[in-house]
Amino acid sequence: MASKGLMNLIFVLAITASAGAVTYSGGVEYSSGSGANQANIAIDFDFDNSFLFTYSWDGDANGWDALSSIDIAGALDIDSADYGGDWGVFVSDFDYPGGAEYDYGAAANVGWAYYTGDNESWSLSGTGVSFRNLTDGDWDSWVWTNYSADWMTAYRTPGGVPIPEPTTLGLLVLGVLALHRGKP
Repeated sequence: MASKGLMNLIFVLAITASAGAVTYSGGVEYSSGSGANQANIAIDFDFDNSFLFTYSWDGDANGWDALSSIDIAGALDIDSADYGGDWGVFVSDFDYPGGAEYDYGAAANVGWAYYTGDNESWSLSGTGVSFRNLTDGDWDSWVWTNYSADWMTAYRTPGGVPIPEPTTLGLLVLGVLALHRGKP
């Protein structure tokens, strides 16, 4: 039977792997747009490597309006393709000075996941960025994450710790078990 210390370690790893979103609390990198309404956009490369931007507007605006305005206003570069009509804009990558995407390993399905929320609870966006209608005070987060083999499940939430691909995680657990077994 596993010792209490080992069980606690496995519990901590499980909690870390399934942790809910944490609040983004860092300062704003820069703002774009103007108007009475404001939305917050976080680009989350990995744990402790995220950047917050704000977008202001009057009238109607969508998530793509915010991203493209932020892209034009400063150093954030966004790779995207506009497929128009029912498909809208697809965002494929972000580049920002100091932003480094977590290395999940060659075997992992990785990419950006789009979340919406209130900076305390988050949900994967049910719509593309160009179809997301913004309201004053909204929070959006783009998270670099690994996905399930069918690309249907994003494993990391905004502000969460990157979760190693399954092989790496398995080796980590085996290493911990081997270390524990070697103790008298």
